[in-house]
Amino acid sequence: MTTKVLLTHHHRDAIENAADRGFWMPLPLEAEQLKDVMYLTSLSYGETTLKQLVEVASFEPWRESDGIERWLPFLGQRLELPLPLPLGDRRLLAGWLPRQREAVQIVELDALLSAQRLSDVLPGSGACCHLPRRPALVSVEAAAGKRGLAA
Repeated sequence: MTTKVLLTHHHRDAIENAADRGFWMPLPLEAEQLKDVMYLTSLSYGETTLKQLVEVASFEPWRESDGIERWLPFLGQRLELPLPLPLGDRRLLAGWLPRQREAVQIVELDALLSAQRLSDVLPGSGACCHLPRRPALVSVEAAAGKRGLAA
């Protein structure tokens, strides 16, 4: 199992509001994409760093009037990153970074926690901590401890 983080786009206070109410908005994801997703984070326009994650307790199917099945993430506690993670090279992130409400990227937690900047986790970035292609050998707790992830 490789713990993953769902990266989304929304307004600046969206994570706090979602954590307070206990759920995020429904997202048009495939069931296979949900495998191993245990955290969610969101970026808004103008932000230059990732500051926090929120635990994903579960995903429930959600069908709207348009007939598209979406998945509703139910959330646990917010986890502040002790050091904000800079986004990094904007040229590498262009076209990859979610810029619409229902757009997402899924990254591995270990890669995110060991990165010096978000753009380091992208293949072809030239950095030393690309997304791992094989299962991680480090537990979630150990990975969280690498960056001092605190509740």
